[in-house]
Amino acid sequence: MSNPSVALPEALGFLFEKSRYKVAYGGRGSGKSWSFARALIVKAAEKPIRVLCARETQHSIQESVHKLLSDQISQMGLAELFEIQQTRILGRNGSEFTFAGIRQQSIANLKSFEGVDVCWVEEAQVVTKRSWDVLIPTIRKPGSEIWITLNPDLDTDETFKRFIADPPDDAIVRKVNYVDNPWFPPELEKERQLLKRRDPTEYETVWEGNC
Repeated sequence: MSNPSVALPEALGFLFEKSRYKVAYGGRGSGKSWSFARALIVKAAEKPIRVLCARETQHSIQESVHKLLSDQISQMGLAELFEIQQTRILGRNGSEFTFAGIRQQSIANLKSFEGVDVCWVEEAQVVTKRSWDVLIPTIRKPGSEIWITLNPDLDTDETFKRFIADPPDDAIVRKVNYVDNPWFPPELEKERQLLKRRDPTEYETVWEGNC
């Protein structure tokens, strides 16, 4: 069921269901990233949780979803519940958002993530087999979840094979595109139509989320 306290596209209401893996894939303009951010903010406001926001590589905090989360906290009117720090976001109730590049973590550093409640892996189409093999066993707290967003590229990519072509049993996998986003802006609609006219093949990947 969806949480009535947060506005999300109906196709992403599954974020409030219980599952080890929650996967949203598709093209541009679907609202995947900001919906994941909003759902995590609501969860972090309701009770203390630890959230790791991961990606394959992260050379600076600017490459993370830190700003996206900060912006959504402000837009949702929840600024009084969180402290936005330079490299972390802390909830007044004890919740914590941290940010990391998987490839850059040593085994010792990864051990610090064992207590994570939710790991959100953004831009997951580029995450390698090695990174998944290292990350997944680290997220081991009872009831912990791994959330995954990606715009697919090749059907031979590790993330596509592992979570879309042949997903785990305890996974909710949804393809979400611009048509599923009731707040899809007219500016993006112009870009969508332009690419569809100029390069129909690239359009299928960029906007329809097809490999």
